[in-house]
Amino acid sequence: MVHIPLTSRRRAFTITEMLVTVGVIVVLASILVAALSQAGRAAQKGKTVFLMSSIKDGLVRFKADHGYLPPILGSNGTNEGSVGYGRDLLGLPGDSNSLQGYYSLTSLPEYLLGYDDRRMDGYGYVAGSAGLLPPDDSEPGYREHPGLGMRSPGPDGYWNATLNPRMGSGGSGFVFANRNPGNLGTLSLYNTTQMPGRVYGPYIDLKDSTVLGEVEGIEYLADSDGNTIQAWDRVVLPGDDGYGANNRPKVFVDYWGNPIRFYRKPPQNISTPDINSGFSLGDVISLRPTSYDSGMDVESNKEDANQDASTSRALLSAEFALFSTGPDGRSVDNKRFDEVNGYNADNIVEIGP
Repeated sequence: MVHIPLTSRRRAFTITEMLVTVGVIVVLASILVAALSQAGRAAQKGKTVFLMSSIKDGLVRFKADHGYLPPILGSNGTNEGSVGYGRDLLGLPGDSNSLQGYYSLTSLPEYLLGYDDRRMDGYGYVAGSAGLLPPDDSEPGYREHPGLGMRSPGPDGYWNATLNPRMGSGGSGFVFANRNPGNLGTLSLYNTTQMPGRVYGPYIDLKDSTVLGEVEGIEYLADSDGNTIQAWDRVVLPGDDGYGANNRPKVFVDYWGNPIRFYRKPPQNISTPDINSGFSLGDVISLRPTSYDSGMDVESNKEDANQDASTSRALLSAEFALFSTGPDGRSVDNKRFDEVNGYNADNIVEIGP
């Protein structure tokens, strides 16, 4: 009989060794998941920064063509079915407090892509034997061609709509109906004129359609000081139910699915978008860096809710800014940095030009 030495026999794992091994595997897997997650966030941030840089370049080209930046568009109420929903030209801010909410989500696609129908971008309705034919995909020729691009917005940046202003709901201030070139009676909400001349844009070569969302709901709220601020309920993304089903205004979204804001220096007069007012984007608290590097030029300006008045010289001289809430999707308008809730901790801001 052959005897096998005890030292050469295969020994089974003990429960303790198995638990230790499993624990090591779990720790390594957690590290791997965290690393992949961090790499994914870094990739999303990189794509968002590139998108915002492309939008910035588009705004610079737009200004080179027209002599001014796009105006600030929004909504004069909560009626989602209205023709001007999200596309009204907003009144100018009266002070630096209201400047905090003076931004737009819809201006960027409207002006840089010309993404809309004939009523909205200066083309006008199609003239037919039975009168004016509304934009409709059911019949050929009803939609504008080319699908993107627009006629010149004119000297006021809004197809001369400022010649025929109307008051907002409840007398809340002047807003302007959709690209209205004049008082057209019962058709006063629509541009019925075929605008001649060159087609401008699109100013962005949009290769990734996932960054184009739609505003589904807008309402106005008041901040803690009673100032009216703009709240955007929900953005419908490509792939969501109802996307593309209605003629809702488009918005650019970052790679976390949050809308990108467009801030600009308010014009001196609503009809002269090429002349800036005395307001500075350094007054816009949410645009300020959450921290300042050593040696960075920092000046005092409007105080935030924490009595922090620091701002950067770059913002003081900026003509416009683009804003993303970053990976956490959270921001607050009246504090440079909210240490308790972490708001504004990872905002992404692109200043132009």
